[in-house]
Amino acid sequence: MFYGVTRYSLFSPGSHSWKTSRSGAFKTPQDYMRYLFSEQRLNLRAEMFFTKAVPALAVMAENHDYKHFVMYSELLPKRHQEILFAAAAEYPFLVPVEWNGVVRGTGIEEVRPLIEQDLASKFDADAGIQPIAWFRLDDDDLLATDYLTHLGRYRTMNHVGMAISFGLGLTAYKGEHELVNLREFYHPKSAQGMAFVSAFDPRQRSLSIVTPGPHHGVDQVMPTILDSREHMFFQVRHSDQDSTLNETPHERVAASLARLDRLPAVRAADIAAEKWPSLIKDIVRGEPVPHELSSPGAAPLRLTEETAMTFPLNSAVKAGLVEFEFEYESANRLQGGFAVVSYELQGADDIDPEALGLRDSPTYGLSRQAWSKSAHGVVRQSLLLPEGVSISGITLRGKNRQPADVFIRLRQPRVVAVHAAG
Repeated sequence: MFYGVTRYSLFSPGSHSWKTSRSGAFKTPQDYMRYLFSEQRLNLRAEMFFTKAVPALAVMAENHDYKHFVMYSELLPKRHQEILFAAAAEYPFLVPVEWNGVVRGTGIEEVRPLIEQDLASKFDADAGIQPIAWFRLDDDDLLATDYLTHLGRYRTMNHVGMAISFGLGLTAYKGEHELVNLREFYHPKSAQGMAFVSAFDPRQRSLSIVTPGPHHGVDQVMPTILDSREHMFFQVRHSDQDSTLNETPHERVAASLARLDRLPAVRAADIAAEKWPSLIKDIVRGEPVPHELSSPGAAPLRLTEETAMTFPLNSAVKAGLVEFEFEYESANRLQGGFAVVSYELQGADDIDPEALGLRDSPTYGLSRQAWSKSAHGVVRQSLLLPEGVSISGITLRGKNRQPADVFIRLRQPRVVAVHAAG
């Protein structure tokens, strides 16, 4: 038996969570409610949850005894309540739950009576104690279609009272029409994909739940199993996420992209498409195409200290995400930076290069090194253009003292539009 809970743009008038949420971005509950129920934000959540997350959950429901409770407020705009009810009509495992009181943590305490009622209808009083697995899912995250299959291995009496952390996932940034900058995300004790095993007593008709507290400290509350063997969650990053809403729209996107650049780059071909049926087209569409110098069948290019390859870009484009990417291979293990990528920006004279994730070098100009550490054979750099700044080209240069021959395959540099908050 499996149960999930999602707090869908939930606003509780009696709750004080708005005071500390979003790093103090909101001064009053009314400010928070205006943000929470803004049409732009709700449209994004509806797209992510109902067209991306729910179809994956539906695959789970086909193979497992599973219900998912979606908590919403009576203040949720009517059109979006109707979207929720329509989804529940299409997917019977979805259970809308109107909730207007304070929510304690994950929301599982609030829906526990509904879970107990459902379980009591399935087990006779003499059936014995039953292990039950449950999890929380944010309305802009996704789980792999085989998530419950993997979680089912731990739904045993021996694991009652334990947390299960699936610590390996994927993440990408939401473009206007695609997912860009796909990365592998190793995040032990992440809220995404974390589940819990509880015990249901049919005789008492009660489900015993230990409140886990903050996810990053769950192992201080209960024994925690860490299973990071496969990609189990997908975090879609965008400019309306909690951790960056106290900043400007540009700062939000830039901060999220900077975190992505520290993670190993992966390609659509490296992941199991059947785990992400609602995302795979967006992922493939978001990948840059091979450069003409690295077309299929072409020999890889040798990168040397004399290499200086410039790729022109349309300087008329004044906004978007600049992406530059290449694959590399070498007979010897590379140490540290082995190439430099220079960015020819216009209108950036008054901007601190560090704010762009660049350094101003007397040799290379505004640039960033290509590092081999954790790169897994793919170097992918991204740069968010500030308002009024354009880019006319990108130059790739090899560095001296290479330990061995380095060969590369290029992807076409590009500027893509990304979803940005207003």
